[in-house]
Amino acid sequence: MEANRITGREKQILRLVGKGFSNKEIAYDLSLSIYTIENHLSKIYRKLNVKDRFEAVETARKEGIFR
Repeated sequence: MEANRITGREKQILRLVGKGFSNKEIAYDLSLSIYTIENHLSKIYRKLNVKDRFEAVETARKEGIFR
């Protein structure tokens, strides 16, 4: 697992996902395009070896990424 390679921006996005924000809301909040958010999420899923945003948040919590 590449959880230790999660970038600061990816952690920021994961935290917002964990708070229930949609991709559109995250994009607006971070002044990024929705496509950029989708790209970050794809990278996060690959690094954490998960299939969706819910698994990503759960795995991030278990791995201590949110510390």
